Amino acid sequence: MSDEDSISDYAVLRLASAPETLATFAVLVVAWGAGFAGVLPKEVWVVDFPALAVAMLLDTFAYNEFGIRENAVFYPVFAVSLYLEAMVVGAAVRWGRRGPLGDLRRNSAE
Repeated sequence: MSDEDSISDYAVLRLASAPETLATFAVLVVAWGAGFAGVLPKEVWVVDFPALAVAMLLDTFAYNEFGIRENAVFYPVFAVSLYLEAMVVGAAVRWGRRGPLGDLRRNSAE
């Protein structure tokens, strides 16, 4: 294992446990739960669309190819996909804070 591999693994672990990722995951879960319970209209699921699409695709594949019925695949894949979506959003937020947008914010505060 090279040093670059361990550095990238560490970066992924830091991103997976970053506050931005955890907060985004919580918001995505609350949006899905509120839509599912009827507290909010189901249109709120638009923020969960990437995770829903992956979960439906893999659930359909599991049913068609292996005959796995019900939601044995859907909910676990949905949870993992939601977390991966939250990691992407968390990475974008971190990049925005560190990149050119962060410089713009720092310059305007001075």
